[in-house]
Amino acid sequence: MNQTNSIRANIIWNTGGSLVFLGCQWLMTVLVVRLSSGYDAAGSLAVAMAVSNVFAPIGLYKIRSYQVSDIRGEISSSEYVAFRIVTIGIALVVSMGYSLATCSPANLPVVFAYLVFRSVEVFVDVLHGVDQFNGRMDYCGKSMAIRGVLSLFTFAIVLSVTNDLFCAVVAMSFVVYPIVLLDWRWAAQFDRLIPSFSVDKILHLTMTCFPAVIGMACSYCVTTVARQYLGIVDGDAALGIYASVCTPVLIVQAGASYAYAPLLGSFADAYLREDEVRFVRLIRKVAVSIVLLSAAAFVLFLLIGPWFIGLVFGRDLVPYSYLLFAALICTSLTAFVSFLNDICVVIREMWGTLVANVISLIVVVPAVALCVQWFDMNGVSIAISLSYFMGILILLAFVLRRLKTVSRV
Repeated sequence: MNQTNSIRANIIWNTGGSLVFLGCQWLMTVLVVRLSSGYDAAGSLAVAMAVSNVFAPIGLYKIRSYQVSDIRGEISSSEYVAFRIVTIGIALVVSMGYSLATCSPANLPVVFAYLVFRSVEVFVDVLHGVDQFNGRMDYCGKSMAIRGVLSLFTFAIVLSVTNDLFCAVVAMSFVVYPIVLLDWRWAAQFDRLIPSFSVDKILHLTMTCFPAVIGMACSYCVTTVARQYLGIVDGDAALGIYASVCTPVLIVQAGASYAYAPLLGSFADAYLREDEVRFVRLIRKVAVSIVLLSAAAFVLFLLIGPWFIGLVFGRDLVPYSYLLFAALICTSLTAFVSFLNDICVVIREMWGTLVANVISLIVVVPAVALCVQWFDMNGVSIAISLSYFMGILILLAFVLRRLKTVSRV
């Protein structure tokens, strides 16, 4: 068995590989603009990515945070793998049904192909949970870097040759699926991975995590609903512009999530030991990191934002560089919501995630209609920010209440 890495090494590897993966995903949105005529293809890809945000929370079923904080070993790795196979199947059915009900027929082939592509990422996540539990998140980082680079090059080559977005997305699946074998080999060093379909354990995970899953689905839908509203009101071209310009700010959300992920085990340990002081200190550490990362990104975009947008997307999109700043606030709040949702799962406060995120989704529906009317494309970011800010307040209340309850036991 390989030696466990330090938390610092895990953070560096996981963050580095994840940022490579995210950067490649972002460059994909750049290339679809550069290699296509007009912005319709970019809009179609944005719709596919938005629908995949319905697929992801169901497929993931919030198991990664549960898995890495399962210090008592309630569920085996084989049972986690089996459960992930079940959730992916359900997620594909639900998200395809959602896309049939909400997407234009012209976008459906690309949406379905992209869901198949995302299935790899969702399945590999449970293998990365095994790596993380055993202190080897360098495997996670390496896998994401490899998949990111391969998918980007394949997408660029096929799109430039065929000028067909559907073919480009399908081709990505063919090159990333074999990487699952590499991830399987790495994770198999630590535990048995052959799926074990235990009805009792499947029902246990289903019932225990169900409130959190619905909550996370609502959280993802906040962004999906807001973006799709822009596409319905102003068209795919407007959505393509918004999605392209705002994609760089996702580095804040990704950087935050990949940096705190290795700490989830520490959160679980502090909670089980009823060490409220240590737990709160860890929360403050993550919160400060997100604020500092956001501030650094704000200064960077202020200095080079228009130049960068012009360099990457062309001069036509430079007038839209103002969208970066509202989007940066939006993605910073998204990072906080994601972090607090993970903390709720670690402390098994599943109903807290449900309540907070349902309210966020309810808030975004009228908010996006008003904000888009008042602020045009910037209204999408503002509406999402208002929604997530409400969610953050509620999630914090649930976390603090649970900590006080435990400390009094």
